[in-house]
Amino acid sequence: MAFTTLEIILIAAMVIALAVIVAVILARRKFTVKTARRMDNLYTSQIRDYESEIRRLNTLLNDQNLRYKDLQFQTSNKAAAIAQAVDIGKIAAEQKSLESQQQELFERNQVLWDMSVDIEKERQKIQTLKDEIENHHRAVMSSIEYAKLIQNAVLPTAEILKESFADVFLYWRPRDIVSGDFYWMKRIGDTVIFTVADCTGHGVPGAFMSMLGVAFLNEICVDFKPGTRPSQILEEMRRKVITTLQQTVNSNKQKDGIDMSLCILDLKNTKMQFSGADNGILHVRGTTLTEYKPVRNPIGIYLWITPFTDQEVDIQSGDYVYMFSDGYADQFSSDRQKFTTRRFRELIVEINAKTKSAAGQSVILADTLNKWMGDSPQLDDILVGGYCIK
Repeated sequence: MAFTTLEIILIAAMVIALAVIVAVILARRKFTVKTARRMDNLYTSQIRDYESEIRRLNTLLNDQNLRYKDLQFQTSNKAAAIAQAVDIGKIAAEQKSLESQQQELFERNQVLWDMSVDIEKERQKIQTLKDEIENHHRAVMSSIEYAKLIQNAVLPTAEILKESFADVFLYWRPRDIVSGDFYWMKRIGDTVIFTVADCTGHGVPGAFMSMLGVAFLNEICVDFKPGTRPSQILEEMRRKVITTLQQTVNSNKQKDGIDMSLCILDLKNTKMQFSGADNGILHVRGTTLTEYKPVRNPIGIYLWITPFTDQEVDIQSGDYVYMFSDGYADQFSSDRQKFTTRRFRELIVEINAKTKSAAGQSVILADTLNKWMGDSPQLDDILVGGYCIK
């Protein structure tokens, strides 16, 4: 097949165009590859640069972190050091305070030890004194108990009293072991001399006076003669007390004395005389009470000495005569009320209405006083004597 020139030219042009197109495509492709390589190299370089910068930045960041941590560590160490220094200062101050307190405690302990040693010495002294006092107390109490035996021995027994009276009781209640109150009786034929007395004081001083009074009565009545009056015995008692105790009105010496009611009873004629030195008597017949009052002088020194007087007492068989000290009437109750002489007189009438038994009357007196006193202490010696006339 023959091609025409035009066809050959067209074919040649088409081949050339195709070659150009291929060349262009190949050139573009080559350019694209080169460009891609260049861009790749560029990007790779940039990436490397970026990575290098990142590494540098990471290094810087790590350095900063290390510096921060180091600074933080240093700060922490400094804070700890400061805190430790503060703590050490506090500890040192506390230690110093503790040492001061320890020294103070040591000094106090030393003082307490010295005090305990002194106290122990004083305790031993006190114990020694206590033992001595107890020994003296036992000796004194033993002596007082023995004095009580002597005092009881010099007083008349109930049997002796009952020989001269139809019935008799003596309610005797010393405040202490021995008493300043005493009773006494002496019988000479059909004549009975009997008394109840209250000496100044109580306890041992009162007991000394009572023993002196008993001795004086025994001495005076040794030579008792019929017709002797009670007042004469009291006057002689007063003279002996003043002389023995060396009493004078203007002297500061002892002003001790004795209050006494004294009766002389004629059993044969049923007659009785009474004389009193600051102490009266009560006479009860049935429910009728008669009071015989004393001269207001004690047996002893007195500013206005008055002679003692005698009183005749109208008595019959079965009558009661009561002699007493002031201890019963002066006793206080637990609410600080005095029993009083008025209550005492009423009580005497009451016990006579209840019983004529001397023992029964004594029991009523004791019970009444115990109820009245309650927990109140006994203030004085107490003595009440009841004598029933034969």
